[in-house]
Amino acid sequence: MISNFARSVAAAIAVTALLWAENAGADGYRGESFSAETWFGTEDALELRYNLYIGKDGYRLESINPVEGPDIIIAQFAVPRFVYIDVNTGAVNFLPMGENDWGRFSGIACADFEYRQQLGTAELSGRAVEIWQCIGSKRYKPDTRIWWDPVLLYQVRSDEEGYITELRNIRPGNPDAALFEIPADLK
Repeated sequence: MISNFARSVAAAIAVTALLWAENAGADGYRGESFSAETWFGTEDALELRYNLYIGKDGYRLESINPVEGPDIIIAQFAVPRFVYIDVNTGAVNFLPMGENDWGRFSGIACADFEYRQQLGTAELSGRAVEIWQCIGSKRYKPDTRIWWDPVLLYQVRSDEEGYITELRNIRPGNPDAALFEIPADLK
């Protein structure tokens, strides 16, 4: 015989799964749209590397300093796909977004991890954030600490065993939709 408590827990799990499935769909980012600079490196040597734009139409990461890999990464939510652009060669690669790729846009802290624990709250770059410990991932370091912005529904800092990624100069507002289009002159 199943108790009322067990039924309540099962119902809560089912609702959570439905909400997750809805958030993971190819219909855009759930948080507040914004633009920012993304800095990363070790704690004592963060270097500016990318401009970040995220909104209802997509996600764009644009290289500032020379780095290995594509100069521009665009996630097109409506399609859904990732587009990797090398500006120097004009090469464009298209990859479908998998279920795991939607984690960062789902509006859930630690979505790409098996478990999570909220450690507290803080202020980072003038924004109120939640601090979470994300535990168990096949894609990322096993344990990662993140600083989650509950307004943006996006992590604004992460610490993967001393490797830091941090968003700075966050500017709320929807980026120009043209940023998420593929330039016609690239091949």
